[in-house]
Amino acid sequence: MSARDLGRGPVVAIIGGGFSGAATAFHLARLLPAGAADIVVVEPREGLGYGLAYSTADPSHRINVPASRMTLISGQDSHFADWLEQTGAILDDAEAIAANGALYPQRRVFGRYVESYLQPFLFGKVIRHVRSAVASVELSGRATS
Repeated sequence: MSARDLGRGPVVAIIGGGFSGAATAFHLARLLPAGAADIVVVEPREGLGYGLAYSTADPSHRINVPASRMTLISGQDSHFADWLEQTGAILDDAEAIAANGALYPQRRVFGRYVESYLQPFLFGKVIRHVRSAVASVELSGRATS
């Protein structure tokens, strides 16, 4: 039985829930009309938005550009830096502040930022997270418009 048979829109399968996959799911969920698609992210890690790059627990692994240049939302350049300030995510991390005042938090903090914006869509079942790995993909049937 297809998603259309269940009265839902097409299935959008996103393979990988690191930054790129999580951002794709976030923007689809944010911009599509409610119920327009079943957004499924296949990612074996517990959280979305971390991936290999932002799941490291090593505190010496930091973002490599200032926080003011990283964002989930295009056109809102200070979105991540604003989130850091609002949440206090780096209050206990004196090493995050460079001599010039720029912020370079630990990489996992950026993953937590991305995950925080996906949470409402996950709780509302607009995005589904399937904790699995994809070994292969096969086209079945024909897409109709």
